[in-house]
Amino acid sequence: MRRSLANLIMHSLQAGLVAPVFDWRSRRSQTGATMDCCFCRPSILRRLPAGLRAGAVTFCLALVANLVAGCAHAPVNAPLARSDPAAGYRFQTELGRPDRSGLMVALFFSGGGTRAAAFSYGVLRELAATRIAGDHRMLDDVTTINAVSGGSFTAAYYCLYGDRIFTDYEKLFLRRNIQGALLRGWLSPRNSFRLYSSYFGRSDLAAEYYDELLFHGATFGDLAKAGPTRPFLVINATNISTGTPVQFTQDQFDLIGSDLSRYPISRAVAASSAVPLAFSPIILKNYADRVPAADAFLLQSTGGSDVFASYRAALTETSRSYRDAAKQPYIHLMDGGLADNLSLRNLLDSVTLSGGWQAVIDRLRRGGITKLAIIVVNAAVESKQEWAQLDGTPGVRSVITALSNSSINRTTKETVTLVQDSLALWQTQRAAQRAAPDNQPKIYLIRVDFHSSQDPAERAFFDSVPTSLSLPAETAARLIQGGERLLRESPGYQSLLKDMAMEQSARKAKPAPTQSR
Repeated sequence: MRRSLANLIMHSLQAGLVAPVFDWRSRRSQTGATMDCCFCRPSILRRLPAGLRAGAVTFCLALVANLVAGCAHAPVNAPLARSDPAAGYRFQTELGRPDRSGLMVALFFSGGGTRAAAFSYGVLRELAATRIAGDHRMLDDVTTINAVSGGSFTAAYYCLYGDRIFTDYEKLFLRRNIQGALLRGWLSPRNSFRLYSSYFGRSDLAAEYYDELLFHGATFGDLAKAGPTRPFLVINATNISTGTPVQFTQDQFDLIGSDLSRYPISRAVAASSAVPLAFSPIILKNYADRVPAADAFLLQSTGGSDVFASYRAALTETSRSYRDAAKQPYIHLMDGGLADNLSLRNLLDSVTLSGGWQAVIDRLRRGGITKLAIIVVNAAVESKQEWAQLDGTPGVRSVITALSNSSINRTTKETVTLVQDSLALWQTQRAAQRAAPDNQPKIYLIRVDFHSSQDPAERAFFDSVPTSLSLPAETAARLIQGGERLLRESPGYQSLLKDMAMEQSARKAKPAPTQSR
């Protein structure tokens, strides 16, 4: 038995099965730690008596496994050299994109695995197919995309590569068995030693795969270099210590004194889609004790009773918690849907930080914006808990799934209600005051979800699609087509198109100004 084991280990070493984690030729592991074991050198092994080779190789293999497991470490987010509110990947610095239609579109993509990725991709295709004037598309007026979990794949790919998404994304991602590829990677002998490390988990391995497949080393600094011609991307995760959302923006990273421009997009996507149990947390280091904390999220109470009062207080408390790096030296991130499956809290954050809806509207008006379209793409399904009809004890997986779904559905409903109520209150106050300018931008809240379908059979089909990272090609195609059609049929979207058409007609009918001699 011992001789057979020795032969197997020798064959593995010679075949290169452990070479990816330990290379005796370069004397350096991929983690950067120098390791050199003389017994693992083939020339030394041949000199040993046959009876000692098995023991030597077994000892060395165990030693290498422990060394690799101890040395394997996920990439660490970089600290800021200095805090500069005018630098970095921020919405304020990306807002100056050229505008030709007076329309600003903000997209919000929900989570839901490949189901959400395909559904949101269909919405992008419909926006690209909608012509406003000449070659100008509705998609060209998308200024920001906020995304969670499965929706973050589509959002990140489009913000990074633009229209290239319409040529290769379906084949590259939507029709690929991502889930199977991840599982094979986790079970691979090349990665098994790394996953033994306390500093490297399944989500770190997933991030490497996403980077190899989709993002090719791109960072948020690369997004910033693209300039205002691309939408501003906001990927969302959840701080599992506090249960609060974390946005991958420089404003958020200022709170922990970290440089977002050097952070890989693949790791942000991995954090946003890290479903509990299946994946491990993505970890950020808190450098707030090295760099003076930013005050962008620290709000003073106005003392009023506006609809944002409680939200403002919660946002301030959460932001201040990051200042104590000794108490919270690391932030553990998981699926963004745990805190906000629609990423709509980013909208509430923006409105709160700006001072309310009127302040936002005034800023848009000064920028020449006449219409703001908020398009919420929700790929959530209505899950049926069959065990709720039985008197038997449900399994652990069923209980965890039910708790996760109920939490997501509750927070989604609360967030949508808060957005709607805040908008309604602002419109009521505006009508009562009668002091606002007549040229105030008009706001369109457009919701695209499975339950807006008028076909019961189609709704049942959508609800049957599981939350996974692998779907049949036919299912992905139906989801893409559903995203296109449900946006096109949305009453809010039709109202927007009607107003845009009337505005275009009015411009054409308006006589050209005469030139004075």
